[in-house]
Amino acid sequence: MKYIFFLSGDYIGLGKEESVSLFNVDKCKFIDRIVIINLKGNEVSLTEIFKMLSLTKSIYKFLFECKVDDLIETMKDYDWNSVYKDSFSLRIENFNNKDNNKKIQIKKNKMTSRSKHDGSDPFVDLSEKEVAGYIWKSLKNPKVSLENPKTLIQIFIISNKAYCGLLICENKEDFESRKSHLRPFPHPSSLHPKVARALVNLTGIKEGETLLDPFCGTGGFFIEAGLMNIKSIGYDINQEMIGGCIKNLKYYKIKNYKIKHQNALKINNKFDYVVTDLPYGLNSNVISELHKDSWKKGRINKKIQKEGFTKDLEEFYLQFLKNLRKKLGKEAVIVFPDYVNYRKLIKQSKFKIEFEFSDYVHGSLTRKMVKIR
Repeated sequence: MKYIFFLSGDYIGLGKEESVSLFNVDKCKFIDRIVIINLKGNEVSLTEIFKMLSLTKSIYKFLFECKVDDLIETMKDYDWNSVYKDSFSLRIENFNNKDNNKKIQIKKNKMTSRSKHDGSDPFVDLSEKEVAGYIWKSLKNPKVSLENPKTLIQIFIISNKAYCGLLICENKEDFESRKSHLRPFPHPSSLHPKVARALVNLTGIKEGETLLDPFCGTGGFFIEAGLMNIKSIGYDINQEMIGGCIKNLKYYKIKNYKIKHQNALKINNKFDYVVTDLPYGLNSNVISELHKDSWKKGRINKKIQKEGFTKDLEEFYLQFLKNLRKKLGKEAVIVFPDYVNYRKLIKQSKFKIEFEFSDYVHGSLTRKMVKIR
Protein backbone atom coordinates (compact mmCIF):
# COMPACT_ATOMS: atom_id res chain seq x y z
CA MET A 1 0.00 0.00 0.00
CA LYS A 2 1.23 3.50 -0.87
CA TYR A 3 1.09 6.44 1.55
CA ILE A 4 2.06 10.09 1.81
CA PHE A 5 3.75 11.19 5.04
CA PHE A 6 3.53 14.98 5.52
CA LEU A 7 6.38 16.18 7.77
CA SER A 8 5.86 18.85 10.42
CA GLY A 9 8.50 21.15 8.90
CA ASP A 10 11.00 21.32 11.76
CA TYR A 11 14.04 19.01 11.67
CA ILE A 12 13.07 17.83 8.16
CA GLY A 13 16.09 15.58 7.62
CA LEU A 14 15.50 13.88 10.95
CA GLY A 15 11.78 13.65 10.20
CA LYS A 16 12.44 11.85 6.91
CA GLU A 17 14.60 9.25 8.65
CA GLU A 18 12.10 8.82 11.49
CA SER A 19 9.22 8.30 9.05
CA VAL A 20 10.81 5.16 7.60
CA SER A 21 12.40 3.82 10.80
CA LEU A 22 9.31 2.17 12.33
CA PHE A 23 7.67 0.67 9.27
CA ASN A 24 8.19 -2.27 6.95
CA VAL A 25 9.13 -0.13 3.95
CA ASP A 26 9.29 -1.49 0.43
CA LYS A 27 10.17 1.77 -1.40
CA CYS A 28 10.22 5.44 -0.45
CA LYS A 29 10.70 8.81 -2.14
CA PHE A 30 11.52 12.12 -0.42
CA ILE A 31 10.05 15.29 -1.99
CA ASP A 32 10.39 18.51 0.03
CA ARG A 33 8.20 17.99 3.14
CA ILE A 34 6.46 14.85 1.95
CA VAL A 35 7.64 11.26 1.96
CA ILE A 36 5.92 8.82 -0.39
CA ILE A 37 6.24 5.32 1.04
CA ASN A 38 5.26 1.87 -0.17
CA LEU A 39 4.41 -0.17 2.94
CA LYS A 40 3.94 -3.88 3.30
CA GLY A 41 1.61 -3.48 6.30
CA ASN A 42 -2.07 -2.49 6.53
CA GLU A 43 -3.84 0.71 7.63
CA VAL A 44 -4.64 -0.55 11.14
CA SER A 45 -1.01 -1.21 12.14
CA LEU A 46 0.04 2.01 10.40
CA THR A 47 -2.39 4.06 12.49
CA GLU A 48 -1.14 2.49 15.70
CA ILE A 49 2.54 3.00 14.88
CA PHE A 50 1.86 6.55 13.69
CA LYS A 51 1.06 7.50 17.30
CA MET A 52 4.76 7.04 18.05
CA LEU A 53 6.03 9.49 15.41
CA SER A 54 6.97 13.02 16.45
CA LEU A 55 8.04 14.76 13.23
CA THR A 56 5.26 13.58 10.90
CA LYS A 57 2.24 15.89 10.88
CA SER A 58 -0.20 13.61 9.05
CA ILE A 59 -0.44 10.48 6.91
CA TYR A 60 -2.53 10.07 3.73
CA LYS A 61 -3.48 7.15 1.58
CA PHE A 62 -1.87 7.87 -1.79
CA LEU A 63 -4.50 8.46 -4.49
CA PHE A 64 -2.57 9.75 -7.50
CA GLU A 65 0.16 12.04 -8.77
CA CYS A 66 0.27 14.03 -11.98
CA LYS A 67 1.66 17.15 -13.57
CA VAL A 68 0.08 20.31 -12.14
CA ASP A 69 -1.30 21.31 -15.54
CA ASP A 70 -3.00 17.89 -15.83
CA LEU A 71 -4.58 18.07 -12.36
CA ILE A 72 -8.11 19.07 -13.38
CA GLU A 73 -8.38 16.40 -16.05
CA THR A 74 -6.97 13.80 -13.63
CA MET A 75 -9.53 14.82 -11.00
CA LYS A 76 -12.36 14.54 -13.53
CA ASP A 77 -11.27 10.99 -14.36
CA TYR A 78 -10.75 9.83 -10.74
CA ASP A 79 -13.45 7.69 -9.07
CA TRP A 80 -14.12 9.86 -6.00
CA ASN A 81 -17.08 7.71 -4.95
CA SER A 82 -14.59 4.93 -4.13
CA VAL A 83 -13.06 6.98 -1.27
CA TYR A 84 -15.97 9.26 -0.26
CA LYS A 85 -17.72 8.75 3.11
CA ASP A 86 -20.57 10.96 4.38
CA SER A 87 -18.88 14.37 3.81
CA PHE A 88 -15.71 15.83 2.34
CA SER A 89 -13.33 18.76 2.31
CA LEU A 90 -10.34 19.56 0.14
CA ARG A 91 -7.10 21.25 1.21
CA ILE A 92 -4.21 22.53 -0.87
CA GLU A 93 -0.58 22.89 0.24
CA ASN A 94 1.33 24.71 -2.49
CA PHE A 95 5.07 24.65 -1.78
CA ASN A 96 5.72 26.76 -4.89
CA ASN A 97 3.83 29.78 -3.56
CA LYS A 98 4.53 30.72 0.07
CA ASP A 99 2.43 33.89 -0.15
CA ASN A 100 -0.69 32.12 -1.40
CA ASN A 101 -0.18 28.44 -0.70
CA LYS A 102 -3.89 27.53 -0.81
CA LYS A 103 -4.24 28.11 -4.56
CA ILE A 104 -3.07 26.25 -7.65
CA GLN A 105 -1.92 27.98 -10.84
CA ILE A 106 -2.83 26.07 -14.02
CA LYS A 107 -2.52 26.91 -17.70
CA LYS A 108 -5.88 27.92 -19.16
CA ASN A 109 -5.38 25.85 -22.29
CA LYS A 110 -5.14 22.75 -20.07
CA MET A 111 -8.68 23.35 -18.77
CA THR A 112 -11.46 22.29 -21.12
CA SER A 113 -13.91 24.92 -19.90
CA ARG A 114 -11.40 27.75 -20.40
CA SER A 115 -9.54 26.56 -23.49
CA LYS A 116 -10.36 29.74 -25.38
CA HIS A 117 -9.01 32.92 -23.84
CA ASP A 118 -8.40 36.41 -25.01
CA GLY A 119 -4.61 36.26 -25.11
CA SER A 120 -4.16 37.85 -21.68
CA ASP A 121 -2.59 35.99 -18.74
CA PRO A 122 -2.37 32.33 -19.89
CA PHE A 123 -2.65 31.07 -16.29
CA VAL A 124 -5.57 30.85 -13.89
CA ASP A 125 -5.40 30.59 -10.08
CA LEU A 126 -7.82 28.04 -8.66
CA SER A 127 -8.88 28.18 -5.00
CA GLU A 128 -9.56 25.20 -2.75
CA LYS A 129 -13.30 25.76 -3.29
CA GLU A 130 -12.94 25.76 -7.08
CA VAL A 131 -10.83 22.61 -7.10
CA ALA A 132 -13.22 20.90 -4.66
CA GLY A 133 -16.00 21.62 -7.15
CA TYR A 134 -14.63 18.93 -9.46
CA ILE A 135 -15.03 16.36 -6.66
CA TRP A 136 -18.52 17.64 -5.88
CA LYS A 137 -19.66 17.15 -9.47
CA SER A 138 -18.51 13.52 -9.56
CA LEU A 139 -20.16 12.38 -6.29
CA LYS A 140 -23.58 10.77 -6.09
CA ASN A 141 -24.68 12.43 -2.84
CA PRO A 142 -22.10 15.12 -2.10
CA LYS A 143 -21.89 16.95 1.20
CA VAL A 144 -19.21 19.44 2.22
CA SER A 145 -17.96 19.78 5.80
CA LEU A 146 -15.15 22.27 6.32
CA GLU A 147 -14.82 21.71 10.07
CA ASN A 148 -15.12 17.95 10.52
CA PRO A 149 -15.14 16.11 7.17
CA LYS A 150 -15.25 12.33 7.12
CA THR A 151 -13.30 12.43 3.86
CA LEU A 152 -10.41 14.89 3.75
CA ILE A 153 -8.62 15.18 0.41
CA GLN A 154 -5.17 16.83 0.43
CA ILE A 155 -3.31 18.08 -2.65
CA PHE A 156 0.40 18.90 -2.38
CA ILE A 157 1.93 21.06 -5.12
CA ILE A 158 5.71 20.69 -5.40
CA SER A 159 7.54 22.03 -8.45
CA ASN A 160 5.49 20.93 -11.49
CA LYS A 161 3.84 17.93 -9.80
CA ALA A 162 0.64 17.46 -7.81
CA TYR A 163 0.33 14.69 -5.21
CA CYS A 164 -3.12 13.77 -3.92
CA GLY A 165 -3.94 11.83 -0.76
CA LEU A 166 -6.81 10.81 1.53
CA LEU A 167 -6.23 11.68 5.20
CA ILE A 168 -5.84 8.67 7.50
CA CYS A 169 -4.47 10.22 10.70
CA GLU A 170 -3.11 13.47 12.12
CA ASN A 171 -0.54 14.01 14.86
CA LYS A 172 -2.13 15.85 17.80
CA GLU A 173 0.52 15.06 20.42
CA ASP A 174 1.26 18.02 22.71
CA PHE A 175 5.07 17.95 22.77
CA GLU A 176 5.35 21.57 23.87
CA SER A 177 3.86 20.77 27.29
CA ARG A 178 6.81 18.44 27.99
CA LYS A 179 9.62 20.90 27.24
CA SER A 180 12.41 20.92 29.82
CA HIS A 181 11.54 24.21 31.55
CA LEU A 182 8.03 22.87 32.32
CA ARG A 183 9.31 19.75 34.09
CA PRO A 184 9.76 19.53 37.89
CA PHE A 185 13.52 19.09 37.37
CA PRO A 186 14.61 21.06 34.25
CA HIS A 187 18.01 21.18 32.59
CA PRO A 188 19.16 23.74 29.96
CA SER A 189 20.83 21.18 27.69
CA SER A 190 17.78 18.90 27.40
CA LEU A 191 16.61 18.03 23.90
CA HIS A 192 13.21 19.15 22.65
CA PRO A 193 10.68 16.33 23.32
CA LYS A 194 10.02 16.05 19.57
CA VAL A 195 13.71 15.39 18.92
CA ALA A 196 14.04 13.04 21.89
CA ARG A 197 11.16 10.92 20.61
CA ALA A 198 12.49 10.93 17.05
CA LEU A 199 15.88 9.66 18.27
CA VAL A 200 14.20 6.89 20.26
CA ASN A 201 12.27 5.93 17.12
CA LEU A 202 15.44 5.95 15.01
CA THR A 203 16.66 2.91 16.94
CA GLY A 204 13.72 0.95 15.53
CA ILE A 205 12.62 -0.14 19.00
CA LYS A 206 9.06 -1.41 19.42
CA GLU A 207 6.51 -1.34 22.23
CA GLY A 208 7.45 -3.64 25.10
CA GLU A 209 11.18 -3.75 24.25
CA THR A 210 13.95 -2.28 26.43
CA LEU A 211 15.98 0.86 25.80
CA LEU A 212 19.25 1.80 27.53
CA ASP A 213 20.39 5.38 28.14
CA PRO A 214 23.81 5.19 29.82
CA PHE A 215 23.84 8.97 30.46
CA CYS A 216 20.18 9.40 31.36
CA GLY A 217 20.44 12.87 32.95
CA THR A 218 16.98 14.28 33.67
CA GLY A 219 15.18 11.54 31.70
CA GLY A 220 14.11 13.25 28.46
CA PHE A 221 14.43 10.05 26.41
CA PHE A 222 12.67 8.00 29.08
CA ILE A 223 9.65 10.32 29.21
CA GLU A 224 9.05 9.82 25.48
CA ALA A 225 9.89 6.10 25.58
CA GLY A 226 7.57 5.55 28.55
CA LEU A 227 4.68 7.27 26.80
CA MET A 228 5.17 4.74 23.96
CA ASN A 229 5.16 1.78 26.39
CA ILE A 230 8.87 1.14 25.93
CA LYS A 231 10.84 -0.11 28.95
CA SER A 232 13.88 1.93 29.97
CA ILE A 233 17.10 1.38 31.89
CA GLY A 234 19.24 4.39 32.74
CA TYR A 235 22.69 5.00 34.23
CA ASP A 236 24.18 8.16 35.67
CA ILE A 237 27.04 8.88 38.05
CA ASN A 238 25.43 12.09 39.33
CA GLN A 239 23.08 11.38 42.24
CA GLU A 240 21.36 14.75 41.83
CA MET A 241 20.56 13.93 38.19
CA ILE A 242 19.21 10.53 39.17
CA GLY A 243 16.90 12.12 41.73
CA GLY A 244 15.75 14.72 39.21
CA CYS A 245 15.19 12.05 36.56
CA ILE A 246 12.99 10.01 38.87
CA LYS A 247 11.06 13.14 39.84
CA ASN A 248 10.39 13.95 36.15
CA LEU A 249 9.33 10.39 35.32
CA LYS A 250 6.90 10.29 38.22
CA TYR A 251 5.45 13.64 37.15
CA TYR A 252 4.56 12.18 33.72
CA LYS A 253 3.38 8.91 35.32
CA ILE A 254 6.10 6.83 33.63
CA LYS A 255 6.43 3.45 35.39
CA ASN A 256 8.43 1.01 33.26
CA TYR A 257 11.98 2.11 34.10
CA LYS A 258 15.05 1.38 36.22
CA ILE A 259 17.67 4.02 37.10
CA LYS A 260 21.09 2.96 38.40
CA HIS A 261 23.98 4.90 39.92
CA GLN A 262 26.58 3.44 37.58
CA ASN A 263 29.56 4.38 35.41
CA ALA A 264 28.61 4.29 31.72
CA LEU A 265 32.08 2.92 30.88
CA LYS A 266 31.18 -0.28 32.70
CA ILE A 267 28.10 -1.59 30.91
CA ASN A 268 27.93 -5.29 31.76
CA ASN A 269 24.70 -6.51 30.16
CA LYS A 270 23.82 -6.71 26.49
CA PHE A 271 21.21 -4.32 25.07
CA ASP A 272 19.59 -4.30 21.63
CA TYR A 273 18.77 -0.58 21.65
CA VAL A 274 20.69 2.36 23.05
CA VAL A 275 20.00 6.09 22.82
CA THR A 276 21.96 8.77 24.66
CA ASP A 277 23.01 12.41 24.64
CA LEU A 278 26.67 12.29 25.67
CA PRO A 279 27.91 14.67 28.38
CA TYR A 280 29.42 17.79 26.80
CA GLY A 281 31.93 18.14 29.64
CA LEU A 282 33.46 15.97 32.34
CA ASN A 283 33.54 16.63 36.05
CA SER A 284 36.72 16.09 38.06
CA ASN A 285 35.66 12.66 39.32
CA VAL A 286 35.11 11.36 35.81
CA ILE A 287 38.43 12.76 34.58
CA SER A 288 40.29 11.23 37.52
CA GLU A 289 38.70 7.85 36.91
CA LEU A 290 39.29 8.13 33.18
CA HIS A 291 42.99 8.82 33.67
CA LYS A 292 43.32 6.17 36.32
CA ASP A 293 41.96 3.47 34.03
CA SER A 294 43.88 4.76 31.03
CA TRP A 295 47.23 4.95 32.86
CA LYS A 296 46.80 1.33 33.92
CA LYS A 297 46.33 0.33 30.28
CA GLY A 298 49.11 2.63 29.01
CA ARG A 299 46.81 4.69 26.82
CA ILE A 300 47.53 8.20 28.13
CA ASN A 301 50.96 9.80 28.05
CA LYS A 302 52.15 13.21 29.28
CA LYS A 303 51.56 14.85 25.90
CA ILE A 304 47.90 13.79 25.90
CA GLN A 305 47.46 14.99 29.48
CA LYS A 306 48.42 18.51 28.41
CA GLU A 307 46.01 18.67 25.48
CA GLY A 308 43.21 19.26 27.94
CA PHE A 309 39.47 19.23 27.86
CA THR A 310 38.64 18.04 24.33
CA LYS A 311 41.18 15.24 24.41
CA ASP A 312 39.85 14.03 27.75
CA LEU A 313 36.34 14.12 26.34
CA GLU A 314 37.31 12.20 23.19
CA GLU A 315 39.17 9.60 25.22
CA PHE A 316 36.12 9.20 27.44
CA TYR A 317 33.81 8.85 24.41
CA LEU A 318 36.15 6.32 22.80
CA GLN A 319 36.25 4.13 25.89
CA PHE A 320 32.45 4.29 26.07
CA LEU A 321 32.02 3.39 22.40
CA LYS A 322 34.50 0.50 22.53
CA ASN A 323 32.67 -1.00 25.48
CA LEU A 324 29.30 -0.38 23.80
CA ARG A 325 30.58 -2.19 20.70
CA LYS A 326 30.81 -5.38 22.78
CA LYS A 327 27.35 -4.99 24.35
CA LEU A 328 25.11 -3.59 21.59
CA GLY A 329 22.77 -6.06 19.92
CA LYS A 330 21.16 -3.93 17.19
CA GLU A 331 21.05 -0.12 16.95
CA ALA A 332 22.30 2.90 18.89
CA VAL A 333 21.63 6.60 18.42
CA ILE A 334 24.31 8.82 19.97
CA VAL A 335 24.31 12.63 20.28
CA PHE A 336 27.81 14.17 20.14
CA PRO A 337 28.91 17.81 20.48
CA ASP A 338 30.37 19.06 17.19
CA TYR A 339 33.71 20.03 18.71
CA VAL A 340 34.87 16.42 18.94
CA ASN A 341 35.96 14.25 16.01
CA TYR A 342 32.99 11.90 16.35
CA ARG A 343 33.47 10.21 12.96
CA LYS A 344 37.01 9.22 13.90
CA LEU A 345 35.84 7.90 17.28
CA ILE A 346 33.06 5.86 15.68
CA LYS A 347 35.49 4.39 13.15
CA GLN A 348 38.03 3.55 15.87
CA SER A 349 35.36 1.72 17.84
CA LYS A 350 34.40 -0.27 14.70
CA PHE A 351 30.83 0.97 14.35
CA LYS A 352 29.14 1.79 11.07
CA ILE A 353 27.32 5.13 10.63
CA GLU A 354 23.83 4.63 9.17
CA PHE A 355 22.50 8.19 9.51
CA GLU A 356 23.61 11.53 10.91
CA PHE A 357 21.86 14.86 11.45
CA SER A 358 23.07 18.26 12.67
CA ASP A 359 21.08 20.40 15.11
CA TYR A 360 22.39 23.94 15.64
CA VAL A 361 21.92 25.00 19.27
CA HIS A 362 23.94 28.21 19.57
CA GLY A 363 27.22 29.77 18.42
CA SER A 364 29.44 27.36 20.32
CA LEU A 365 27.40 24.16 19.99
CA THR A 366 25.90 22.09 17.21
CA ARG A 367 24.64 18.65 18.14
CA LYS A 368 25.59 15.75 15.88
CA MET A 369 22.95 13.02 16.07
CA VAL A 370 24.33 9.74 14.75
CA LYS A 371 22.69 6.35 14.23
CA ILE A 372 25.24 3.54 14.42
CA ARG A 373 25.14 -0.22 14.03
